[in-house]
Amino acid sequence: MFSLIIPYRNRQDFLPRTLRSLQSSSMLPRRIYLVNNNSTDGSEQICQRFASDHPNWPIVLLSEPTPGAAAARNAALRLVETEWVYFFDSDDELSSCFFEEALRKLRQKPATDVVACATRMHFPDGSEKVRNVMYNASAADQILASQLSTQGMFFRTEFLRRIGGWNEQVLVWNDWELGLRVLLNRPRITWLTSRAYHHLHQHPDSLTSNGMAQRLPLVMPALEAARTLLNDHPKLLPALAARCAILRGRLKLEKSNAEADQLAAWMRQSFQDRMTVPLSLLFNILYHYARLGGRGAWRIARFCLKTSC
Repeated sequence: MFSLIIPYRNRQDFLPRTLRSLQSSSMLPRRIYLVNNNSTDGSEQICQRFASDHPNWPIVLLSEPTPGAAAARNAALRLVETEWVYFFDSDDELSSCFFEEALRKLRQKPATDVVACATRMHFPDGSEKVRNVMYNASAADQILASQLSTQGMFFRTEFLRRIGGWNEQVLVWNDWELGLRVLLNRPRITWLTSRAYHHLHQHPDSLTSNGMAQRLPLVMPALEAARTLLNDHPKLLPALAARCAILRGRLKLEKSNAEADQLAAWMRQSFQDRMTVPLSLLFNILYHYARLGGRGAWRIARFCLKTSC
């Protein structure tokens, strides 16, 4: 009934943990696609050995040379024959009950395009955090809080293909961009609300754990893709501008002045016709709040923009 896709690149230190968590799942997928994306370490050998050790499992080993997890996911997505498809990352741990509970929810609500859930993030200092979710289908909330993430979306295969799959031009924040595109296409979405699922590990090799200045060149294609998507949804542009103002403040907090100026210039070009006096004031407040180390700036933006988004 469903397929699982796991892309990997140089994850030999983490893949065994991910694959062990799959072994603990209460339900197996119809197909498991493990997609090598230009690994130069022992990751491919780990996956080959796992497939050899589980000859009765429906494992398909693939290789995709185009750089980026999005390209690797799409390579497997083109082969999927099941009604449902799920994507997981090669350095995280799957909740053993997830598939069973997602499918139980689908039996209750079969007219669904996406089953969504909250996920739990773990950080190197031992702290953890549940991803911010509002359990709704608000595109503005996706822009501001990234509530739909890779492991938080269980897709009807036909729906995902219809909206174009993963954007291969977006190497970072591709789940943020996809989540926005999902919601703009008005899916029939069903939330799992009883718990946060999975253990998502942030570590020095994780794209989401490095400083914002280092990641900005990779983040910009995601922002540009979102700006293009919103051409037909102008009421959502203030939410994107607010997200950018917060990012600019984080860059200033990191003392990455050149990158902050680069983002400010892009904002002026992208949102100039939306810069009313009240909105300009809000964006300045968000920028300075983030620049001074304030937490939860997205909540301020959400409260101020809720009537316009």
